[in-house]
Amino acid sequence: MHTTQQAIDWLYSLERRGIVYKLERMERALALLGDPHLALTAVHIAGTKGKGSVAAMLDSILRAAGYRCGLYTKPHLVSLCERFRIDGSQIPMPVLTQYIGRLRDTFESSNVELTFFEFTVAMMFLYFAEQDVDIAIIETGMGGRLDSTNVVRPILSVITPLGFDHTEYLGSTIESIAREKGGIIKPYTPAVIGVHQPEARQLLETIAQERRSPTVMLDRDFFFEGASNPRCLKYRGVNLSLDEVEVRLPGRFQHENAAIALAASEMISAMGYTVSERAIRCGLAQVVWPGRLDTVHERPRVILDCAHNEMSVRALVEALEVELGCDVKPHLIFGCQVDKDWKKMAELLAPRVSDAILTRAAPKQPVDPQRLAEAFSPLTPTKVIRDPRQAIELALKNSAKDEIILVTGSIYLVGEVYSYFLARQGRSGLFPDAAA
Repeated sequence: MHTTQQAIDWLYSLERRGIVYKLERMERALALLGDPHLALTAVHIAGTKGKGSVAAMLDSILRAAGYRCGLYTKPHLVSLCERFRIDGSQIPMPVLTQYIGRLRDTFESSNVELTFFEFTVAMMFLYFAEQDVDIAIIETGMGGRLDSTNVVRPILSVITPLGFDHTEYLGSTIESIAREKGGIIKPYTPAVIGVHQPEARQLLETIAQERRSPTVMLDRDFFFEGASNPRCLKYRGVNLSLDEVEVRLPGRFQHENAAIALAASEMISAMGYTVSERAIRCGLAQVVWPGRLDTVHERPRVILDCAHNEMSVRALVEALEVELGCDVKPHLIFGCQVDKDWKKMAELLAPRVSDAILTRAAPKQPVDPQRLAEAFSPLTPTKVIRDPRQAIELALKNSAKDEIILVTGSIYLVGEVYSYFLARQGRSGLFPDAAA
């Protein structure tokens, strides 16, 4: 491994191996590294919507409580380093390069061929173990039962709201999706369940009972409601009641995520960890999770949001009503991936915007903007600008100072536009580098 770019290029070349939805190879790979995942005290989070926000909130709360936390989320927006964070700082690129070289040598000498995601998960486990984090907060990639992260033995499992995504792997019914997500519930290990559908709640409760895993469930054991301030919520849990809890992340949909993070904090506190009310309030008031109703430019105001499926777009539209008011209609820049229901996303977004620029984020399999235009053009004035940076430049040029530009539909699109604004600010990444 000669240079950083060669290391990164080699790692991304593993994407051609596709997705492998099983655990045996992951276990073998980690055994070659000394089973670092077994050395971690971890919280494992799965779900369709909100799992990244819940992970970021819980990380912020526990760091405010004085714990050294590792946070693993995916995908990244700007840099692969974002996926591996300790105490809010990302792994430095030179250190990431070293880990790629170490693991590549180990696995190739033993003829273990991992996918891109498997390799990054193995790196995460080793990095967090070698950095001796107090608690690792680990977000699943897809599903749960056979997700590469599901070799971990957590102290707590968390399942956020469910919807239809990755149905080719997880199944096309809410029960099948719940069964896959419920695969992260471990025997005798507590779980927080934040799902809504009665059939999913019943199935997850059955899984937990079979595994003798104590559970707390949204709207049964813990509750939340909005407060007079739209950025605040009231929380009622098993042993904790809080009023006027400020959540830094905008959007009322984040209140539900905050409630799930608070329930998780309660469970962790019950295990003997010190998580004070002050830590909870500071953590939620200071949480950083880029790309979620995230304002990156003023006059005109540019909002980036990673909504990328029907469920998250619905939440985004509801949030815009609160944040902007019913009469404000942003200019939309939209692109998405071929495995999403982009026609439904168009139906939801088009009535809420003044016009749409349709574009194409490069990674993975984006929908051709001309196809998107077929869905958007009957509903709102539409342009096709294939390059995302040209799209944002055109929108900035044509928008009045008091207008709003909304970029959404794909995490990859948000990442490309984020890079554009970071470059304008002379920055290269979203997070500071950890001490090497």
